[in-house]
Amino acid sequence: MPVLAQTFEQAGLNTVLVTMMPYWAEKMGTPRTLGVEVPFGHPLGSPGDRAMQVMIIGAALSLLERAQQPGAVSDVQVQWPQPPDEARKDWQPLEASPIIKMIRDQAQARAEARRQET
Repeated sequence: MPVLAQTFEQAGLNTVLVTMMPYWAEKMGTPRTLGVEVPFGHPLGSPGDRAMQVMIIGAALSLLERAQQPGAVSDVQVQWPQPPDEARKDWQPLEASPIIKMIRDQAQARAEARRQET
């Protein structure tokens, strides 16, 4: 996403990235970042919760309006209808995707090899 935002910025269009990972967005060079603490897949809020969605979009537009130059980072406080641990569990699939399973297995193998070296 930062590449697309940077491309738009170069063309004269200001952008705001709404993300659950503002730290990484900032490190990747996103021009303007709005951090929200919501489950992955729901950056604009809970499905059907118009008030939450309007609040997040309003915060993004406010950041766009007040940010004097690229690099601005802001957070918006959102009250998700579920406790965070429960919401994370609901988002996670019961079984890891093949690519995630492969990455996890490789990381575990590297950790085991390091343990055996010591």
